[in-house]
Amino acid sequence: MTMHSGKRPFRRPDHRSGLFAVLLLVMIMALLTACGDDDPVSPEPAAAEWTQVLAPEYTHRAVWGVSSSLFFVASEKGTVSRFQDGEWTSWQFRYFENMRDVWGAAPEQVMAVGENGKCYRFDGTDWESIYTGTNQDLMCIWGTNWENIYAAGDGGTLIHFDGENWSNIDSGVTSLLYSVWGSGPADVFAVGRDGTIIHFDGNAWTPMTSVTTQALDSVWGLTGDDVYAVGALGTILHYDGLAWAEQESGISDRLWSVRGLPGEDPVALGARGAFLTRRDGVWQYEQIAQGRDLYGLWDNGDSALLLAGYNGLVMSMTSNSRQTLNQGRTHWLTGVWAADCDHVYAVGKRGAILQSSGNGWVDIAPNLEDVNYSAIWGVGPDDFFVIGSGGVIARFQAGAWMIWRINSLLNLEGIWGTSSDNIFAVGAGGTILHFDGVSWEFMDSGTTRSLSAVHGRGSGDVYAVGLGGTILHFDGIIWRQLDSGVQTSLNGVWSRPGSETIVVGDGGLILHRASDQVGGATWTAPPVKLTSFSLAAMSGNSEGEVYAVGYNGVVLRYDGGTWDIMPTEHFDPLNAIHVSPCGDIYAAGFWGLVLKYGN
Repeated sequence: MTMHSGKRPFRRPDHRSGLFAVLLLVMIMALLTACGDDDPVSPEPAAAEWTQVLAPEYTHRAVWGVSSSLFFVASEKGTVSRFQDGEWTSWQFRYFENMRDVWGAAPEQVMAVGENGKCYRFDGTDWESIYTGTNQDLMCIWGTNWENIYAAGDGGTLIHFDGENWSNIDSGVTSLLYSVWGSGPADVFAVGRDGTIIHFDGNAWTPMTSVTTQALDSVWGLTGDDVYAVGALGTILHYDGLAWAEQESGISDRLWSVRGLPGEDPVALGARGAFLTRRDGVWQYEQIAQGRDLYGLWDNGDSALLLAGYNGLVMSMTSNSRQTLNQGRTHWLTGVWAADCDHVYAVGKRGAILQSSGNGWVDIAPNLEDVNYSAIWGVGPDDFFVIGSGGVIARFQAGAWMIWRINSLLNLEGIWGTSSDNIFAVGAGGTILHFDGVSWEFMDSGTTRSLSAVHGRGSGDVYAVGLGGTILHFDGIIWRQLDSGVQTSLNGVWSRPGSETIVVGDGGLILHRASDQVGGATWTAPPVKLTSFSLAAMSGNSEGEVYAVGYNGVVLRYDGGTWDIMPTEHFDPLNAIHVSPCGDIYAAGFWGLVLKYGN
């Protein structure tokens, strides 16, 4: 997908550019004239900057379109994307409020609504912010035409758009409203929390008698007397024009959306890939999308359904086929490692092990179920280790995977070593493992507190950090606990060449320790705190520069004397960082984002 930032994502033509080009040409000619054959001019090297090498894939909450080849999806983090003739274009709005729904009357008349009362209008080229008169979260939008649109949300908020402006309507309820739909301008339904159902008859909105107290997340019908509502714990209601009645879904997963094609039975979808079809009066369950959450559902009015969900997933379904229009990524990245100048790896949730390639990224993970990977370390692109949940340790060596799973099945969180036969891994319950090149053995850590990271300067100088301010030191013989002076969760540790060790943690905590001797210098914080955002991981280079990443896209750099901030212009949480042997810096985080800092 192509990402544009800001409320006005397309740059307007600058008519001054022609004059600038003429002046630039004159300057170039002058320089060429002044330089003789004995005075070649070498270009200045480009300044290092952050670039996005793997774009985030935000969860889609809703989908609307005019056909299967032209539609829009509303997503988390203020993002709206358009699929048109096989190509994706995405816009991200300035304040990053989650978008919750999208609806339109035509390709050049589209509206998206979301948190804090935000509404954006699309004219076919650009998006414009529209004042709604409310700061309540807007969860849904629907209309009969461009001059008759409803949006609803938190606190019973209900607003109406007449083609020019939004105005407030008294809904008569205070429950959060999740969905609105109607068979026409004088027959509109809205549903929400606590089983709330209200109806508009062309004159007034009035509450309807509901048969459930469960939250209702979606309402839709074939006609005004054939309407469905779905929601929490697999709740399905049907309205026959007289009263609402509950139908048995057979599941307890939350259902986020319901819809159907003309002349076809309706379908409902929801959490963990739930996909229900009503056949012969009975709802039949199927799990699809590899168990990923499904939120948005729309039909093209003819033969196809569009489904949208977790981490960018978009699918098209007909009675004969299923097509994935955007696979998305089913994970958050929690570890990144640059093996050399050409090979970068990122690992994360749902068993993802990504390797950079000339054409993007490929998933090279072994076939293991229900694994979330947390960290990666190795000696080269043909020999590295990945650890994760359930005590999984995976080694990639000479093109093949070798798998261990420790008996305790405790999650492993951090890994580091000096060579392929001297590796430490740490994790939940104070777990510390050591690999000697043949097998993994438990070490006595002296704590039951979970450990999140490990790093050192050699076999006899290793640190591990974790919950409750835990800092452990290994001197080559035993692990000892050091007094950190804090109870804050510590998430990263780095040992600089020489003697200084640094740890980072929640709330922007940074601690330095100048001495490696047990009982030596105490842990102290820098005089100036640069951030209050939690810091998640650390890395460094052989010159002693240290980097830390964390929440809200923060990256900090330490040169051995002072800390400073490296702005990334990205605001998704970063979970991992690594400095490559070539000096480039890679950071990875939520929604599959990978950033690179280099020339």
